[in-house]
Amino acid sequence: MDIIPQIIGLLAVGTFLLSYQQKKRSNIILFNTVSRCLYILQYVLLGAFSGAVLDVLGAISSVIAGRKHKGFIKKHTKATLICMNSCIIVPGLLIAFANKSWLDLFSLTGVLMHTSAFWISNEKIIRRVSLLGSPFWFVYNLLSRAYGSAVGDVLTMCSIIIAMIRYKNSATQEKRE
Repeated sequence: MDIIPQIIGLLAVGTFLLSYQQKKRSNIILFNTVSRCLYILQYVLLGAFSGAVLDVLGAISSVIAGRKHKGFIKKHTKATLICMNSCIIVPGLLIAFANKSWLDLFSLTGVLMHTSAFWISNEKIIRRVSLLGSPFWFVYNLLSRAYGSAVGDVLTMCSIIIAMIRYKNSATQEKRE
């Protein structure tokens, strides 16, 4: 087991955990994109190329989703979302078919759930949809020997749940005041 990819994976996990603790959508996306870049490096070093490719596409989709309230993307949000998801689904299916690997379908589903969440404006719903994607990444990471990332997926699910509770409670307190 190479230590460098595992360390990079743990850094990715830490950044990913911090992403869902951010209050604003833009900061959630920023931290998530930095985390994806670290995951890409880890997957390349481990030879888990399907995860790396899908995370590259996911990072691009996240950045574009972060700009959904501006210019062309604002005018054509639905078409852009469909295009971005197609740009993830088609290569993801081709990779799974070429590798003859059902495992690649887990990373495909995980990246689709996480990146699709960023097209949503409500931070509460972003967290819920992202929570659904984490178990898929957990399976992919565990079976790809990205053990630090697999542990991170469990921590991510916990972090998202904590953030959901935390921001629900702060919203309740703000209503009382």
